[in-house]
Amino acid sequence: MAGVDRYGVLCCGLSCVDMMLMAAERPKTLEAITSFDGTKQEAGGSCSNTSRVLGSLQIRVLASTLLGDDPHGKELLRQLNENGVNTDHVVIDPEVNTSLAVLPVFKGGGRGCYVDLGANSVATPEILLGDKLDLFERVPFCKVFHFGYPHLMRNLQGENLDKMFSAAKRASLLVSLDINGADKPEPSVITEALRHCFFVHANLEEAAFVSGASIDEETATMEDVISLGDFFLSRGAGVVSISIGAHGAYLATNADPDTVGKLSEGNLKGTSAGLRVFRGPYMPEGTINSTGAGDAFVAGALAYTVSCLQRNTALDPNLLLDYALISACLHIDAARSVPTYEELSVILSQTPRLPSKFC
Repeated sequence: MAGVDRYGVLCCGLSCVDMMLMAAERPKTLEAITSFDGTKQEAGGSCSNTSRVLGSLQIRVLASTLLGDDPHGKELLRQLNENGVNTDHVVIDPEVNTSLAVLPVFKGGGRGCYVDLGANSVATPEILLGDKLDLFERVPFCKVFHFGYPHLMRNLQGENLDKMFSAAKRASLLVSLDINGADKPEPSVITEALRHCFFVHANLEEAAFVSGASIDEETATMEDVISLGDFFLSRGAGVVSISIGAHGAYLATNADPDTVGKLSEGNLKGTSAGLRVFRGPYMPEGTINSTGAGDAFVAGALAYTVSCLQRNTALDPNLLLDYALISACLHIDAARSVPTYEELSVILSQTPRLPSKFC
């Protein structure tokens, strides 16, 4: 679509370098010497990974995150710039270290994660967005503000998260939230801020942790997933999407049309309220590395949202999930690469789906 990148996305939140230990064996014991086959370093975390995928899709995107003046920070900046991300508002502080995650990517699927949160532990709204949180006003072409991983950023939770989202709303941006990293029921981290969120994403495990539900991917029923979505919608979110791994994803819109309209700043007129949609996953062609799949899912959803804003058309929940799922599929597939947004619609029609117990 010509001109889709006229509007843009401001990505903010956790960043790290993902050092992946490829084709790792699973350790037989905690102290066992265990082999892997080489390493790979990629931009990781919500801000870096989501913005990098958006840049690859040729969506206009800015990153705002905190890095150290060190080799890992320089590598992150190199990868972001290489993928078309505007890094003018990335904050470099020589007094902190850039976050590093070490990820054993196991043969046969799955991965582990060891992380030094580094700079993410000291980032504040004022550090990332300016003393008056006025970065939104300085980038008027950004129509979406995406923030990720508040559970891993201790100074960007609760009141501070609400303050940051309030500033984004005053500047008429749509707010998007990814709650990756949630591992226990701490609703106070995000509850107050949900009323500002047009779009919320979690995987099923994270949604269950936040809501305090005892639900897992293998045994979850359709009613279980719907109840998890309702947790976020009942607290004011406009649209919620829950990734369900090999079973695809779920999306629901708030039953109150005024809430959907208000949170979209009136820009997505006609987007239906009270919808519930399940979609199956797309089939990858090569070896799967699931690292960053959730961020790529969000990037696909935001790219579609920006295209709707550009056209001033209603958001189609089925298409939003399709773009999110194909973006994630291409990202995790070693045999393919993330194309431009314009090419995604063709790939959608050519890529078969896998079966899902939900649809």
